[in-house]
Amino acid sequence: MNYIIGIDMGGTWLRIAIANLDYKIINKAYIKMKELLESPSIIDSLEKIIRKFAGDRINEVIEIGFAAAGKLDLNKMLIVFSPNSSLRNLSLSPLEEKLKKPIKLINDGVAAALAEWKIGSGVNHDNFVYVNIGSGIGGGIIVDEHLLIGKEGNAHEFGHMIIDIHGTLVCRCGGRGHWEAYTSGNGLLNYCSFLAKSFEIRTEFLNKVLSGNFTSREVFEYARIGDEFAYYVVKEANRLNGIGLANLINLYDPSIISMGGSVVINNIDMIINPLRFYIKELSFNTPPDIVPSKLGENAPLIGAMIFAREYNEF
Repeated sequence: MNYIIGIDMGGTWLRIAIANLDYKIINKAYIKMKELLESPSIIDSLEKIIRKFAGDRINEVIEIGFAAAGKLDLNKMLIVFSPNSSLRNLSLSPLEEKLKKPIKLINDGVAAALAEWKIGSGVNHDNFVYVNIGSGIGGGIIVDEHLLIGKEGNAHEFGHMIIDIHGTLVCRCGGRGHWEAYTSGNGLLNYCSFLAKSFEIRTEFLNKVLSGNFTSREVFEYARIGDEFAYYVVKEANRLNGIGLANLINLYDPSIISMGGSVVINNIDMIINPLRFYIKELSFNTPPDIVPSKLGENAPLIGAMIFAREYNEF
């Protein structure tokens, strides 16, 4: 029996899965990215991780798909940099030589979009956008049944779309005013701190923010129990998310938008439902439906496998 491996290299976790050729996941594991990044040789560590995980099935693995966040060069199979980790200029070509298995590299958001389009929330839609809001913001785009990739593999970096012309907040990539700098899991912390400076009503959550001791998860937890500042932050974040989605709608005219990532999936009621109002107000094109991801955290893994098996452009 033949198998395929999918790997998702995020800011915090490396996730690895093995599946049959129908993309049914048989086994999955998690490794902290910190451990990988601190190893003497990332390529040697990746080889050990893959061989140990695959075990006796390693000889039956026919392809490996890598999904990675950040700027890529698919022509060189190179991860140029990841804004949410210290990963820089990592070529996967030596790993391909060590394992003697074909490897394909793809952005994690594009991988998730591909998986959702093929077997998830985007099935039967020729024009489809997937938006992931987690530690960063990314995604992928299908136009007229065609996966947008770009000259190097970065045609989808809408997390770095400028949604604030004043450039108030700085993104982890170094740019100003980027979507990711405001409403991603990491960006929301800075956005809270910025909004706290001018909010006039003292609330429990505002005090936590001013003390610097809070998490992005608490923004939504406090908003649910009626904290006025937390509710204001969520409302402003949704307004900015609405601007980002409206830009995507006007650019690509999708019939449906699927949203995933930890920030969205844990707060569907507070993000997806309000966004339907904002895109109706802000979009030039007919607003599409907005739905949650069906594949969840497995989407990048499955998408990396599909790209490795079915796409030959790179």
